[in-house]
Amino acid sequence: MSGVIDVGVVGAGPAGLAAAIAAGNLGCEVTLIDMGSGPGGSMYRPGMLFPAAGQPRRAAEHLPPSLARIRQIRQARHLAMTSVSRAERDGDGVVTLWVGGPEGGAETTVEVRAVVLATGAAELVLPFPGWDLPGVTTAGAAQGLLTGQGVTVGRRVLVAGAGPTLLPVAATLTQAGVRVVAVLEAASTPATYPGATGHADLLARHGVPIHTGSTVVACHGTGRVERAVIAQLDHDWRPVPGSHREETVDAVHVSFGRAPALALPRALGCAEVPYPMRPAAAVACDADLATSVPGVFAAGEVTGAGDAHVAELEGCLAGTSAARYLNRAEATERTRFLRSQLAEARRLAAQLDEAGPLRPGWLEWPDADTVVCRCEETRWSEISEAVAGGARDVAAVQEVTRCGLGYCRGSVCGPALRYAVSAALSACQL
Repeated sequence: MSGVIDVGVVGAGPAGLAAAIAAGNLGCEVTLIDMGSGPGGSMYRPGMLFPAAGQPRRAAEHLPPSLARIRQIRQARHLAMTSVSRAERDGDGVVTLWVGGPEGGAETTVEVRAVVLATGAAELVLPFPGWDLPGVTTAGAAQGLLTGQGVTVGRRVLVAGAGPTLLPVAATLTQAGVRVVAVLEAASTPATYPGATGHADLLARHGVPIHTGSTVVACHGTGRVERAVIAQLDHDWRPVPGSHREETVDAVHVSFGRAPALALPRALGCAEVPYPMRPAAAVACDADLATSVPGVFAAGEVTGAGDAHVAELEGCLAGTSAARYLNRAEATERTRFLRSQLAEARRLAAQLDEAGPLRPGWLEWPDADTVVCRCEETRWSEISEAVAGGARDVAAVQEVTRCGLGYCRGSVCGPALRYAVSAALSACQL
């Protein structure tokens, strides 16, 4: 591709769509780049807008306004099913994005004067024995396969973990005819969120129990998952002795929240801040969602945003800020209004997030042979051995074990690795 365009937006979820709309409506030439086949991202997958045959269409009133306004984007080009493999900013402030099409299509470049990173987050999964068996997936993957392609992973399943993902995923699977044996929420008093009551009522009507203070701590099977071990948990999520029981299943869907996807921000050198309630980091931004790198802005889950409403507000502000950076707009009353709205939305989202932090007892779920990093086949025992051998931070442990250095660059195992290294270092200091 030739020519430098005004604004590149990476990610077509609620944040990316809102950013593209805001920048385009202020006169910027915009290119929207996303791995999905259509708009929506992982929060609102394309199948929710254009469902497979036999699947219900998502009511428009339940979608964020950015999806309803997608046709309003002016002067925009949408590159669907396109991934960004790397990014670099030159001395003149031009950001080059190396992009490739589906299934290893020919790589080319997109050059932009400003970029909005709305790369979202990866689902956070805590390792346990058997979590790498076929049939054990993230809850988001199960929902994505169903809503996007009309495919179910199993017919008799458990949905387990912690956080607001569990109930809607279980409800979606149940409506599709999947036998959800139970929903297992690790927290003893899970946080409430908009829509939770409706999902719980639907599950109750279908006879799906919701058990709090319990989760799946192991899976067994030959060739794929066949049995799941369920345990009651104490306040710190340690398995209660004698509470273990087995359930026959052909799929287990787990989720413990989400962790920002930071590969692209890190490639551009963006500063990070600790994610307050997760063993992860988020992109550091100022009040206008500018990162530490001039001309690079961020919005949505990559900044730690907790829901679609916050993500969309951030996207709108980031797109406006990108236009201001290019002298296409000035600070207006609307900008100040967006900041005010965003502050309130973040406050409410933070209350939900703070109600469900990970508890340290999960470190007792894995055994020595549990695979932590699937890419490099790093086992749980190797992490503690690396710390005992003198590794004193995540980078040092990675150098010894290669955990998190494989194909996914730690998007799956990274948060668990950080938590485990912190715990191992604490144990060494006792």
